Amino acid sequence: MKNLAYAFRVLLNNKFYAFLNIFGLALGLAVSIIILLYVQSDLTFDKHHEKWDQVYRIESKFYIPPKNDEFALTSQALAETMKMEFPEIQAFTRVQSAGQILFRINDNSFYVDDMYFADSAMFRLFTHEFIQGDPETALVEPRSLVLTESTAKRLFGDKNPLNELVKTDLNTFTVKGIIKDLPDNVHLRFNGLISYTTITSGQPPLNAQQRTGQLWNVSTYSYVLLPKNYEVSNIYNRFPQLFDKYMAPIRQFAPSLREASFEPRLVPLNEVHFNSKVQYDLATGNKAYTQAFIAIGLFVLLLASINYMNLATARATKRSKEVGIKKVMGSSKGKLVSQFLSESILITFCALILAIGLVYLLLMGTNLNSVLDKNLSLNWGENPLLLFGSLGITILLGVLSGLYPAFYLSSISVITAMKGSVKSGPGSVFLRKVLVAFQFFVSIGVVIATLLMSNQISYMRNKDLGFNKDNVIIIPTRDTSLVRRLDVIQNELKENPNIIDVTTTTGLSASNANSVGNRLIGGGRQVMMVEEADTTLKTDTYNVMFVGENFINAMEMELVAGRDYDENIPTDLTQGVLVNESMVQYQGWANAEEAIGKRVQNAGQQANPSRIIGVVKDFNAFSLHMKVEPTIILRYERFGAGAIAQFSPSVVVHAKDGSLQQTLDYLEDKYAELDPSHPFEYGLLDTQAENLYRSDKRQSQLTASLSYICILISCLGLLGLSSYTTATRIKEIGVRKVLGASIPQLVYLIFKDIMLLVIVGFIIATPAAYWLIENWLQVFQYTMDLQTVIVGAAAIAGTLALLIAFLTVAFHSLKAAQQNPVKALRYE
Repeated sequence: MKNLAYAFRVLLNNKFYAFLNIFGLALGLAVSIIILLYVQSDLTFDKHHEKWDQVYRIESKFYIPPKNDEFALTSQALAETMKMEFPEIQAFTRVQSAGQILFRINDNSFYVDDMYFADSAMFRLFTHEFIQGDPETALVEPRSLVLTESTAKRLFGDKNPLNELVKTDLNTFTVKGIIKDLPDNVHLRFNGLISYTTITSGQPPLNAQQRTGQLWNVSTYSYVLLPKNYEVSNIYNRFPQLFDKYMAPIRQFAPSLREASFEPRLVPLNEVHFNSKVQYDLATGNKAYTQAFIAIGLFVLLLASINYMNLATARATKRSKEVGIKKVMGSSKGKLVSQFLSESILITFCALILAIGLVYLLLMGTNLNSVLDKNLSLNWGENPLLLFGSLGITILLGVLSGLYPAFYLSSISVITAMKGSVKSGPGSVFLRKVLVAFQFFVSIGVVIATLLMSNQISYMRNKDLGFNKDNVIIIPTRDTSLVRRLDVIQNELKENPNIIDVTTTTGLSASNANSVGNRLIGGGRQVMMVEEADTTLKTDTYNVMFVGENFINAMEMELVAGRDYDENIPTDLTQGVLVNESMVQYQGWANAEEAIGKRVQNAGQQANPSRIIGVVKDFNAFSLHMKVEPTIILRYERFGAGAIAQFSPSVVVHAKDGSLQQTLDYLEDKYAELDPSHPFEYGLLDTQAENLYRSDKRQSQLTASLSYICILISCLGLLGLSSYTTATRIKEIGVRKVLGASIPQLVYLIFKDIMLLVIVGFIIATPAAYWLIENWLQVFQYTMDLQTVIVGAAAIAGTLALLIAFLTVAFHSLKAAQQNPVKALRYE
């Protein structure tokens, strides 16, 4: 307690240095607390479910020579079939996207995103707290609905929603349950669930042939509940028997699939969030990002600790007599170490209080949670890791930061201390220089990385995708009567002077709800047979898009061979096919011209094949994380007028530059006439393109914020070093000034040592940042020219570091250089 009382007096006696120490450590601790919360959220994904260690998601791995395809989705029948064959599966649930649904309650209409169909066993596998209703029966009956608390509040207000009726265009649902809102760290986010029996109601059970056909299609997320500590290899070992019994028979009807095979992959629930290597997955995390944030948090703490050491040793000249007097009065080295460590721990606890205030300010007063896409909070009572983790980090930081200054100060000899002329040995000076150089290494490296990440995101925004995404409005068609009049509606819309062109397609939606994978303008995997260069038909999975009239022209795509669909040639719509350049290369055709006339048909189809009529220049239908795939573009009219309504194509409007709002106002009025029963809704294609890189942009923003903090902490460290340097060289400065040295010369004298440390940090940081970003870019198929961009980024970071270092050091060096040399020479 005496040590703490004395430490308080020391802090009050040196307010400026106390502020620098506390503020620097508070920044480090605040960053650490936020990163602790972020990492905890990421690493505990789905672990709030009571049976998280027993639940597995089934994924699909198809082998259709010569290619493997892995999907997060499975067949609707797979989980049920596995339950029949493997008795150890205690329960299963299927979860299928229902997209965005328009709910009608009395005279009010509400669009609700993130709706899913789910089996009645959903709540046996997943833990969701029921406010009202029975989890055992809530999803048993067809047309049953379970809503989250916030969705129920939005739909019904303060009214009790249980057993209330909710209408849609096709059904009337009964609310059977209300659950608490989902936490942010679940991979399957929804606003409501519809009973899966709504899909299957009235349908007879699948016969063997139907089950065989369905098992080869994917559309559903499937989850199974297994016993604790179950060895999933038992299922893998026996699955070939299931395959032979239920799936292999299809090869009799489709000889092209004779060598095809399928195997499931059971992924533990807690690993789904970081499982980003499968197609058609929900939004997933990136473990590399989480690991990077952990590393940055440690670096920030380390920088803050270095600052304390530098500032403490810089003040050694002021406290040497204090040490000498205490030693003369009988204090042992151990007591002195204890005293200085007490000061260090007191400072870190003061910093912790300030850090908690900063974190509260950031979480409650800024949009940090929106940027992080999290719901972080300082719930000390409910989060033991946060409480004990923060205390542990604080004590550890206090001890580690205080050890070197404590032993350094307590080791000063009595005679030297009483003289007040403390001089650092070569080892001590070298250590301080290494620490400052390390600070600049980290700061410059983070700045370079931030600039390079920003360049990559800018590159993705501005890259030519092979089609126009700007000023493109997507309007879903909710009414089947509209679908039948799409051609008339297109012509009417084109008459507006603000509209350049109009088309329709099935691959675009107005909402990003339930979006899977990296899809931008549509397409899905389908097994097709395509003629190769040697005229044989090659069976493979291809990206297949279904579009309407005028799609190529309205999207400003480029034809490199052949022609577009001709509305005056009926066979174009039913048997014509467009492909992209990647298809030409993949099939081994000599050039795009050779592709014209090649056959394309569905696997196992015996009808007349379709023929390729045109080749489109490659375009990025998916994000730039993915390479352009061989793509087949078909007209959805080929399925007949009766089937078109099932596709529910969206209207795509290309507006003129600068007239987007006027066009939207016009479309809203127009659709009020065309479809008065549905509220007008729309999406913007460029916004959806931005959303594909949301996690990359988030990481860039976080890295940028941390780079500012690293620079600020490094500046505080420089204050410590410059303070120490000027204090130890004050007589030298006085002598040089008497001998005629100018103020700029004296400032340069002090700054040149710092400048060398900045340069050393820059030399090490540049290749390190290059290596890190080169690894980061591996997740993108299309990247900036790193070797060209690194030069500019390094030059900016290096110049910025030198400028900031100079301005920081100038505070002490100018003060020393302007001092009266008489006072400097009488210093002792």
